[in-house]
Order: sequence, then structure tokens, then C-alpha cells
Amino acid sequence: MVIVAEFQCSIQAYIAGFVTLIFLRPTSCPECGALHSFIGHGFYVRFALDADHVFELRIKRWYCKSCQRTLSLLPSFLLRYRHYLLAVIQAVVIARVEEQTPWAAIRARVMIGGVPSPRSMKRWCASFAVHVAPWLAEIERTLAAHDPGTPLLTPLGSGVTAGAPRENLPRLLLAASRYLLAWAQVHLAQARAYGSNDRLRFLWLWGHARGLARLI
Repeated sequence: MVIVAEFQCSIQAYIAGFVTLIFLRPTSCPECGALHSFIGHGFYVRFALDADHVFELRIKRWYCKSCQRTLSLLPSFLLRYRHYLLAVIQAVVIARVEEQTPWAAIRARVMIGGVPSPRSMKRWCASFAVHVAPWLAEIERTLAAHDPGTPLLTPLGSGVTAGAPRENLPRLLLAASRYLLAWAQVHLAQARAYGSNDRLRFLWLWGHARGLARLI
């Protein structure tokens, strides 16, 4: 089990200050629903990459005494199933999907010493396209309930994605993430620390807390 956690810091600060970080104990178990059943269970080591560095960091774990499952607190600058930092992946996805930048220009902008590989970058964009639909639907539901006047929605409050070609959904999700963040910055104090350059970090944290699974 995994909970995405926000520590409001970079990976460098996370590593340097790990022993002083505050790890909030979850109140209930996402697996069995038991209350106040978690005890500390140490940590595990994970490696994360950007274009020119490999980071070694520790991930906090909790243990549920009821169902005997472990729960990891994944920092929001990491994605599940991906070795690269979310910031690196976001730069590629936004350049390719939102800005429609040619691959040659993306490679020149992002790659250092041949990494990340062109194959990895294309895989990120393809995975984003596969997982986009439930994330976009959840944003539309949230904005329809709390901000029905947003330009993302039609005058009747329905999403602009109704009937949209599937190949357009990744770009629509990136646009929707801007509207979601703009709404959240007004209504959620914790969202004010995020800017446009880390809106997928906010989206990842927000969506995972609502039961959405893989983003990229």
C-alpha cells in the first residue's frame, strides 16, 4: 500500500533532513479500514534519477497490526513504477503533449549524456495517454461541484471532454490541471505552495488521495 505524501521540499532537502522529517501516522488503514492500527516499520531504500544524478533516499513505512500489511509514504516528487523524478517526467510530457515540441528539441532540452533515453521519454507520454481518462473525469467532477463557471466546463456544467477524440485527452488533462490548481489555490491553503511548473506534482498528490491510481 502507498500513500503519496507532501513534504514541501526538494529531493535534496528530503535526503538531507530525513531524520528530522515529521511522518504523520495514518488514522485508518486503506486496506482493512482499521482505526489507529499503524505502528512504525522502518523504511526501505529507493533510488531516483534526474538527467545527471542518481539519488539514494529512504521511504518511511508503517505496519498495520490488523491486516498485517505495510504502508509506504511516497514523497510527491516521485511516481510509482518510475525511476525518474516527477519533475523530469513532467518536463517531457508538457513539452511533447501540451507544447507539441518535436522529439529532437525535447532531447536537446532534457537529455544529458544520453539520459533519459528517447525510449523512456516516449514511454512516459504513452503511459500518460493510457491513464488520462479517470483523472480528467475526476477534475471535471470536482470543478463542476465547486467551480461550475470554469472555462473547462460547458455552460451546462458538463465536461468539455464529452465526445472529444481520445487522442486529445492528454492535452485536455494538462489544461485541466491548470484550472484545478487555480481553484485549489483559492480554496485550499496547502495548494498555494504549488506553481505552474509543478502542477503535475499537485495533481499526483490530489488525485491519489481521491483513489486515482497511476498517472504516468
